Amino acid sequence: MRLSRNVKTILKLCVTIALLGYILLANDVTLVFKYLTAISPFIWITIFCFFAACVHIAVIRTSLLLPGYTKRTLLYIRLVSSAYGFILPGQLAVEGLRAYLLGKGENAYSKPGAAIVVDKIVSLLALLVTGLIGLILTNKISKSYVIAFCAIGITLILFLFSFNFSFVRKRADDLLLLLSRKNGKPGKVTTFFTQLLDYWQGYASNKILLLKSFMYGILFHLIAVFIGILLTYGVGAGLNAIDWLWINATVSIALLLPITLGGLGIREAGMIGMLGLIGIKSEQALAVSFGFLSLLLIQAVVGFGIEIVITLKRAKTPEDNVDNGKK
Repeated sequence: MRLSRNVKTILKLCVTIALLGYILLANDVTLVFKYLTAISPFIWITIFCFFAACVHIAVIRTSLLLPGYTKRTLLYIRLVSSAYGFILPGQLAVEGLRAYLLGKGENAYSKPGAAIVVDKIVSLLALLVTGLIGLILTNKISKSYVIAFCAIGITLILFLFSFNFSFVRKRADDLLLLLSRKNGKPGKVTTFFTQLLDYWQGYASNKILLLKSFMYGILFHLIAVFIGILLTYGVGAGLNAIDWLWINATVSIALLLPITLGGLGIREAGMIGMLGLIGIKSEQALAVSFGFLSLLLIQAVVGFGIEIVITLKRAKTPEDNVDNGKK
């Protein structure tokens, strides 16, 4: 199993290098950095402020589902997990790490796991709504994309509320019971999934909570869109406000694909492809992609820095290492 995971990681690293290498060779890298350095300091400062707001909103969203954790702890876990995102295959792996870190202190992973899953689904639904608005308003892309976005949205909604239907939950419980019988005893895995479904069902039953999370998700993605607008304006490619609604949604969905490490290569190819549809040069699109990448790198550096400091403190005072992040 360990060898298999190592092989998969090596393969994804090869795909990452190949994809990035092809993109860089196919474009004038000197021109890319010329566009990137043309972004004014004022725009960069504004972008950094809005990116920090995005991180804060993401923490608030998680705190709605996990009120027993302090926002400081949730921020720490988000920064650290995002830092490891550069060596993990895809955004879903980052969410998995986040759920693991949240439950690590008490060896109770089911509630954080359910919270992360629900949070991701609601965030994706908010992303699709902003994307749909852009697709409906733009005249630069086929309306068939609207059908695709609607289909994905309906699928996510059905998945989110599926365990609220008694016949679906019964089938899931029967499957877990069958698995436990094969093993001879319930086991930790079966117990984990049973508890996860209970928490998931509880979250899906709280419509007010989901609505709040959804609205924060809309705000999060609108800020991400605004950052994209500022970056394209900074590289001299215009504002393109409406188009960034569907571009942000499309590229974000593509980043869920676990085929490269940290989404490297996918983001760049997505930006070149999507921005190219509205007439933006590939070098400008690549500069915009590197602009987003620089924000993620700064976040990663902060996350790794915090992890190193906390690790050193724990090494010096191991007897104080009892805080599991709960209030």
